[in-house]
Amino acid sequence: MNVEKKGFFGRLKILSKPTGKPLWKQAVKSIFLMILAALIAKYLGFDEGLQAVMFITLIATIIIDLPLPLRKIIPLALAGFLMTFLAFVSSSLALSSLPVFLVFTVIWAFFSLSLYIFSETAGLFGFMIFTGYFISVLLVNEKANPLDWGLYIVLAYLVASILFIPKFIHRKTDILKMVASPYNPQTSLEKVLLTRQALSGVPLSKKNYELFQIGIYLNGFRSYGELILSRLSGESKEIFQDFMETASQSSLKVANGITKHQNEFDLKPIEGGLVKLQETARDQSMNTFFNVAQDMIRLFRRVEELLIDEKTSTEKLRITSPRNSLQEVLKANFNLSNMYIRHALRFTLAMTLGLMVVYLTHERSAIWITMGILIIIKPDVTSTLNNMISRVSFNFIAVILAIALGFFFPHYILVWIAFIMLFLFRAFYPTYMGLSVMAMTIFVVLIWPTGTVFENAVARIIDISIGAILAFICAYLILPSRMTVDLPGQIARTIRANREYVNAVIPSEEMVYHHEHAVTNLRKYMLEEKNLESTIKKISDTFNDVGDDLSIYNELSAANRKLTADISALATLMESGASLPDISRFKRQLIDALNDLALSVDKGVVLPRARVDRYVEGSQTPLENYLDWIRSDVKFIQEGVELGLKNGALKRYREIS
Repeated sequence: MNVEKKGFFGRLKILSKPTGKPLWKQAVKSIFLMILAALIAKYLGFDEGLQAVMFITLIATIIIDLPLPLRKIIPLALAGFLMTFLAFVSSSLALSSLPVFLVFTVIWAFFSLSLYIFSETAGLFGFMIFTGYFISVLLVNEKANPLDWGLYIVLAYLVASILFIPKFIHRKTDILKMVASPYNPQTSLEKVLLTRQALSGVPLSKKNYELFQIGIYLNGFRSYGELILSRLSGESKEIFQDFMETASQSSLKVANGITKHQNEFDLKPIEGGLVKLQETARDQSMNTFFNVAQDMIRLFRRVEELLIDEKTSTEKLRITSPRNSLQEVLKANFNLSNMYIRHALRFTLAMTLGLMVVYLTHERSAIWITMGILIIIKPDVTSTLNNMISRVSFNFIAVILAIALGFFFPHYILVWIAFIMLFLFRAFYPTYMGLSVMAMTIFVVLIWPTGTVFENAVARIIDISIGAILAFICAYLILPSRMTVDLPGQIARTIRANREYVNAVIPSEEMVYHHEHAVTNLRKYMLEEKNLESTIKKISDTFNDVGDDLSIYNELSAANRKLTADISALATLMESGASLPDISRFKRQLIDALNDLALSVDKGVVLPRARVDRYVEGSQTPLENYLDWIRSDVKFIQEGVELGLKNGALKRYREIS
């Protein structure tokens, strides 16, 4: 199979693809609170800070409306408030001299963008924080003192905090929706793992804790089943498809049962599908599909037991996540071999130079050129080029629309249209980024004119284009992240990193658990995971028609992350001082299985599947649960590797530059 590189329109089509539904309710709440904040600011006489209050209220509502549990939103909102408060105060203090301004800008730019080394979510939060600093540079002037600017931010966040009221009222329902999310057939394994991360550390009832864990595995097996279904044909495909559809319907009933507290769940339909599937499993090739179905049935039976169990327990359990402490992440990632650190340095230099011109001149063109750099520059050359294509294209369309609106409507109508655009910006952000960019551009062109709408619009598209070119030059010349990638080889390295983490965590006759040794191997895995993430993205951005192949790579990436999370959960048990039985045999089988998987990917051949026996103590203990989860993770990786090798996905994308 030959893969073809994407052209301009191919990239634009992919980059325009939505990642979810428009957020209409969130948009209504944001605009309402912006207007409320503006009215209060006007009443209090905060005329100089009116724009700051409105835009910071918008940013604050975006943070507070994130789909996270209440106990995680509160510290995130507090951090957002503190950072924004400091950003505006520092911009006010920087009015005293250029050197002070440059020092503040370097600190804010590097600190904000370096948060990407922790996670994509932390990086996006950091970008929003820097956006707040960028707005502060544009708005802060000498007509108000630093304390006044601080008061404006306090007002904005106080108004936005009204959103905590419905979140507090619905906090239990929101948790149940997150617990039920893996059972929704439309939820990808990638999204389930993000939900798992969001729930980590949140107290859950024992019942909900186990339901969520089982849901993850059902979701994984369902994803795997959908992949192998596309490779079947004839009668076998029809029967397996019927089974998967029945499983999806049963899974959806479980989701409704969790959120609506319904205890009725009928296993008969899916068990009937298993019987039909068993009748077709006459040859070796059907055994894999039958085994997947059996595993799904086993999980559904446990779900049925949990749903009909009416016993209430006061015991609370927490989902653990890899112990990525500040020190560990910095040691693993704070170096020039990490592309996000190179990006932070590149971004800092570009934005400091751009904002210095804005600081000295406050010219409209300088502001827009710097804004172009801000929204286009990305961690690597390919992603920056993609952003350049999408942002400039959507800005060009937005400018044409703004010019058309200027010809047909009088000025007072254009002001109302501008606020409609602001509403659409919030509704489309972040699921329809192209449309979100368009709406914001039209808003700014209509609300912030210089001359006619036509002159303003043309000037803006020229400035954005200049900013885009400068962003690409920075990405290409300053510590460029241009690398030759070997996607199958990176999968193998990620599996080996997990093997070493297993070896460091699970005790055996010749080794006992040591925290520092485990943490060292966790850091090594974290680096490989980041490399895998960026490699998959590079292939996705570069080639056409690779969706089927990358779905396998994404499943393998998600399964490896899940394995790491479950190993970390086991490490938590080790550190609790619990007395453990001898599990050396399980450890040997696990290491052998992971070693064979990595070798299989490297050689490009399907090796005989190494067996990992289920560990049974006789009663369902935390240790038994952890080991069973780890065993299921490895089994899922085995099945994904076999499928990827058979269809050729794990034999392609080597030495791609």
